[in-house]
Amino acid sequence: MKVCIVGGGGGATNAANVIRNLDKNAQVDIFTNRDDIGNLPCEVPFVISGKLPSWESSFAFKDKFYKERNIDVHFNSEVSEIIRREKRLIAAGNTYGYDKVVLNLGSIPYIPQIPGLDGRNEYFLTTWTKHGKEFEKFIPEYKSAAVIGVGQIALEVAEILKEKGYEKVYLLGRSEHIFRAYLDADMTGTVEDAIKENGIELILSARILNVKTSRNKKILSLPDKDIEVDFIFFATGMEPNTELARRSNIKLGDTQAVAVNEYLQSSDPDIYAIGDCMENYERIAGTKIRYQTATNAARTGRIAGKNLILGNVLSYEGTVMSFVTEAFGYQIGTVGFNESRAHEHGFDFVSSITKTATRRRPFGGKPIQIKLIADRKTRHLIGAQIIGEEMVSGKVDKLAVAIANRIPVRQLSLIDTCYSPTLGAGYEAVTMALDELEEKLT
Repeated sequence: MKVCIVGGGGGATNAANVIRNLDKNAQVDIFTNRDDIGNLPCEVPFVISGKLPSWESSFAFKDKFYKERNIDVHFNSEVSEIIRREKRLIAAGNTYGYDKVVLNLGSIPYIPQIPGLDGRNEYFLTTWTKHGKEFEKFIPEYKSAAVIGVGQIALEVAEILKEKGYEKVYLLGRSEHIFRAYLDADMTGTVEDAIKENGIELILSARILNVKTSRNKKILSLPDKDIEVDFIFFATGMEPNTELARRSNIKLGDTQAVAVNEYLQSSDPDIYAIGDCMENYERIAGTKIRYQTATNAARTGRIAGKNLILGNVLSYEGTVMSFVTEAFGYQIGTVGFNESRAHEHGFDFVSSITKTATRRRPFGGKPIQIKLIADRKTRHLIGAQIIGEEMVSGKVDKLAVAIANRIPVRQLSLIDTCYSPTLGAGYEAVTMALDELEEKLT
């Protein structure tokens, strides 16, 4: 068995590891256009901020990992063509035959078409350490910035710049509130206040008319004023990298990501697609979506690796869109639909917001705010949003299982929870929120 993995992201490494564990004799080649492999992309901001001591510390998989498993990594080797009828591909001018291919093409930054952008003093991050290193190098040279976007990366970068002593940081978003894809407006106030308290000017519903470069400064024109900064940082989302798939006549789905079946096979059954480049689907309403997370890349990499060796034994069952991040002292976690998405999908829903504490205050308990959304007809949970200073991710994971398995709200509220005074509350916060939601459902 000859397996060629195109792309060197986390999904590729997970797929290669599973393949090697299942078939000791398979030839496994990873092709990447980069000069490194094995880093954890979500840790890039932590290196820039100084929370991790070096770029090397962000690599979970070292060269030894690949050598011990006899996985051949081809650096600086972009795959330019897949000749499907001959079952071979071309990378860096060389030809390689294959039995199976895994596409782990990743995603590329989306930069909005704002008049006047010229590439000077304009930055973004990708999963590649190269771009992180370039950005890190220039940060000390400046004192002001406009961060375009109000999602996870935007908030992380804005916080880093203030921590590094920037005199002026603007955070601009088209939406009416931060984290629009995850949170409803009635859940964002706490974090938005924290952003402002940290000296960042938050401009929501922002409309940037044009950008000019003058005397090595960037001038952003808004309807009511101009903003002058040293540079612009874009955190405006990512798009699936599908150019190779297009050239190879591999079918793209409605979301313009690579269409896959339940076994993660593309329109060519010998070519699998995983991670950011594949078209995903959510399990609540069953619609096709883009879903670009490290956990999804790792999970789909493991599934594809097992299926191509053992013969499609494991179905991919979609996602409930779990999400967690930390910004300005708060943990923000969500899963499933927010109200706007529930509206879009035609749900008649009920929602509730519960404010309580993670544990009793004498034991260090912190405030926590939980919003739950349920389908009125089925009484199943379809969404949750949690903001607090601690213990958020575990609660999100619990609710993800409930949404994925369509556990009724009442049944979920009656499940025992573990308790110790220093670790939680006797009347656990999520249970309390479920009880309040159940009252509104009856």
